[in-house]
Amino acid sequence: MIITLDQLDKFVGQMIKDEYGRILGKLVMVYSNVSGEVESIELSINDAMYEGVPASRIKLTPDGLVVVPEWKVKALDIENKLDRVKKRLRATEDLYRKGTVPVHAYEELKRKLEVEFRNLKEEVKKVKELLRKRAGELEDLIIRLEKDLTNLQVLYMSNEFSEASYKIAADFLRNNRTKSLDEKRDVEKHLELISKLETEAGEIRQAAEAPQQTLTTPSTPATQSMPKAESPIQVQVVDT
Repeated sequence: MIITLDQLDKFVGQMIKDEYGRILGKLVMVYSNVSGEVESIELSINDAMYEGVPASRIKLTPDGLVVVPEWKVKALDIENKLDRVKKRLRATEDLYRKGTVPVHAYEELKRKLEVEFRNLKEEVKKVKELLRKRAGELEDLIIRLEKDLTNLQVLYMSNEFSEASYKIAADFLRNNRTKSLDEKRDVEKHLELISKLETEAGEIRQAAEAPQQTLTTPSTPATQSMPKAESPIQVQVVDT
C-alpha cells in the first residue's frame, strides 16, 4: 500500500506505536520521492536515539500510524511466496495428469518451479531463524517483566512502596507483559504457518513423477502363410 506525504503530515510530532500498542518514539521526519510517496520515516527514541523505518513497515489504521515489526514484514513476504509456489506446483501436476499440457512444456515449467523452490528454501531458513530469535528475545523480556512485577509486589506488601506508586508501576508492567505475550504468540503463529506451507510445497514436489513417454512397439505383421507347393506328379515309364 502506497502512503503519501500529505497522509502523514498530521502525525509529525506525535508518539508512534507498534502493532501491539507499545510506544516506539516520536515522528520527527518523513522522507518521500518527488511523487510524494513516502519512502521512510524517522523516529526519535527517548530524545537520544533516532531510528529510520522504511515505508514497507508502516501502515495507516483507524487508530493512527502504526509501525509493523521487521520480522512480520519478512514473514508475510515469505508466506506469500511459498503459497504461490505451492499452488503453481499443484496446478502443474494437475494439468499434466489430465493430459492437457504437452510433456516438453510440463518438464520446462516443472524445472523452473523446482529451482525457484530451492532458492526459496534458503530465504525460508533465514526468516525462520529471525522469528526464532525474536521469540527468544520476547521470552526473556516476559521473564524479566514477571520478575519485576514479583519484586514490586514484595515491596508493596512490606509497606516499602505506596499504593499509588505500586498501582502505576504494576499497571505498566502488566500491560507490557500482555503486549509482549501477544507478539510472541504472533511470532509462533507465523513460524508454524511458514513451516506448514514449506512442508506442503515439498510434498507436492516429491510426489511429482517425471513424465514417462509410453513407447509403443510397432506390431509385427502376421506372417502370411505361403501356399503349399503342389506335389510333383510321378510318371512311371513302362517298357513294351
